[in-house]
Amino acid sequence: MEEKLIAVFDEVKGYLKDICDKLGSIERKIDRALIATERREKIAVFVDSQNLYYSVKAIYSGKVDYSKLLEKIRGDRILVKAISYVVHPPEGDVRPFVASLEKIGYEVRLKEIRVRGDGSAKANWDMGIALDILGILDKVDTVVLVSGDGDFVPLLSYIRDQGKTVDVYSFEASTAYDLKEIADRYIPLDEGVILEY
Repeated sequence: MEEKLIAVFDEVKGYLKDICDKLGSIERKIDRALIATERREKIAVFVDSQNLYYSVKAIYSGKVDYSKLLEKIRGDRILVKAISYVVHPPEGDVRPFVASLEKIGYEVRLKEIRVRGDGSAKANWDMGIALDILGILDKVDTVVLVSGDGDFVPLLSYIRDQGKTVDVYSFEASTAYDLKEIADRYIPLDEGVILEY
């Protein structure tokens, strides 16, 4: 009887050793995954939709596939936030467009076009984009601006002075030269982010 107990004890001891080894292996894998996650770049994406719209319309006579755009930008980085800045034209319904952006994962900021007394119109998101970027700057490693607008150069210079990385994505033909120069990484967009019909 005693021999059987010793045999069972040895067998249980072997199982426990295997379990401990497997748990140790799992723990090491979790530790490696956590370290890899901590090293992954945290990004926030700011899309100047009006600038993008006119660029794509002029170059490709098409529309942007915002899902492909976000995939291209994100890569294996951690997306903290993605905001698309949309201008509501005087005529037309932007609700379906806004809903599609939200479904993809964008927060949407919507602004009505203001018509001045002289009949000219204005709807510029530059200040709103700047304020949102400054509000999240301490939570990210990289600010991603999707725009070709050279008005953002002073803002991007400030962001770099704060020790953050700046990526600019845009269609090269409609991008200010100094915007490309101030970016840590300039990534030209192409037909890969155009909607296929």
